[in-house]
Amino acid sequence: MQIAYEPHPVTPERKAELRAQGFKIIDARFAPPGEVVEHKDEAPKQRARKSRTEPAEAE
Repeated sequence: MQIAYEPHPVTPERKAELRAQGFKIIDARFAPPGEVVEHKDEAPKQRARKSRTEPAEAE
């Protein structure tokens, strides 16, 4: 089984593509020195953040 070092998170489409080719997927940060790692072309999606409510003023 071959190993593909991919930056995480890996999209479900990319994961399916690599698994179909017989690769085991491991996060790129665990790649041994000198290993070629293909970096993503797309920027990661921004997560929605919960808005903070201001605390009520004590009177």
